[in-house]
Amino acid sequence: MAAYLSCWSELPKELLSCIAARLDTRVDVLHFRAVCNSWRGSVPVPPKSPALPIRVHFLVNHPTEPLASFLISQTTVYRIGPGFEIHNRKSWLIKLEETKQYNKFRVLNPFSQHPIKNMPASLPKELNHLNFRVVETARAFSIRQIRDDGDAEVNPWIRKIKLASNFDSSNVVFAIKRGDLCRMRVGNDIQWCLIDSDVQYRDITNFKGKFFTVDLYGVILGLDENSFSLDEIHSPLEQKVWEAERYFLESCGHLYLVVRDFYSCPGQVHYDRRIDGFVKEIEVEDVHVPVKFKVYKRIPSDHQQNRHDWVEVNDLGDRVFFVSTDCSFSFPTRDSDGCHGNCIIYVDEIDKIQRLNNAESDEEDNDNDGLRQLRNGKVGLFNLGDRSSGPLAFFPQYLAMFWPPPTWLMWNQGSSSS
Repeated sequence: MAAYLSCWSELPKELLSCIAARLDTRVDVLHFRAVCNSWRGSVPVPPKSPALPIRVHFLVNHPTEPLASFLISQTTVYRIGPGFEIHNRKSWLIKLEETKQYNKFRVLNPFSQHPIKNMPASLPKELNHLNFRVVETARAFSIRQIRDDGDAEVNPWIRKIKLASNFDSSNVVFAIKRGDLCRMRVGNDIQWCLIDSDVQYRDITNFKGKFFTVDLYGVILGLDENSFSLDEIHSPLEQKVWEAERYFLESCGHLYLVVRDFYSCPGQVHYDRRIDGFVKEIEVEDVHVPVKFKVYKRIPSDHQQNRHDWVEVNDLGDRVFFVSTDCSFSFPTRDSDGCHGNCIIYVDEIDKIQRLNNAESDEEDNDNDGLRQLRNGKVGLFNLGDRSSGPLAFFPQYLAMFWPPPTWLMWNQGSSSS
């Protein structure tokens, strides 16, 4: 065994540098450096990029304090497993938001942007990621307005923000604000610069040097991130153009579009411009709203060189797609006992029109009894194979990947490492 370990530690530095250059995430590099002294010395500590959270200032509609402070933060979803035993098929998804304090993170509700206020005892206050299998699954960004008491609250009118791929040098941030596509340059701008307000945008993302948008009716645009020139345009993918909720996500190196189709329930759900979201009519219950999803994949075109097409797919293999306004991603089921792929876990973000008309505040995402969305059936699972669906609480193996924290997290506790 000693000789075996010696061989790994004596790999040429050039080879180690070549391997490290192919690691995708900061966590992967940290694990690489932890193998032995020679591996650690071959690669420097990876910097945190971009340098978030960062404070910005915007003009707001306030008579005495027109300039308000906001905080742009990064959220990361990790898939964690107990140790490195090959036979162990357990994993858990945790959503963390970076704070200003070094190596300190805030645990967020996996189904929203809100912090979890009442932590269960099974979640330790410190985790040493070197004692676990840790895979970075997704990154997202949020913008919160800083209140007078120093706390920050989610801005309900910013549907999605995305940092430019070259944010470290450009400081450019894109956003969907009340359905409008906007951008701003951190440090220069004090208000959002409107790019397009003619249509209602539903999602934005970066993918391989391009910036993609999709609107309410399914028109997809692909733009060059540097020049912002139009490079791709795709008409609606459905045969019947209809308002729908749409989510981009990346899986196994490919870009997908997940569509929640409301064409089958035109008298029950409609888009409301006031909240930039979908609402149910007063007499409609959640259980009466049909759930229907379609998935499209961006692939190279067979007809035009350097062009791409979007094709519908009905088999995701062993992958599960998770979609929400805040963050969408995919994960494999091979690390989870009792779970199978080819399904979509979704946050039901349809609002109630009576709450909107009465100007009622939205429910808190968590309380002393756990995550309210789960109890209210606002997180669901859709099987892409047989088109069946139901509340996530009806599928305990899948639910266990999100909530509550597993008891094995208490094992091998150590100090936080970064």
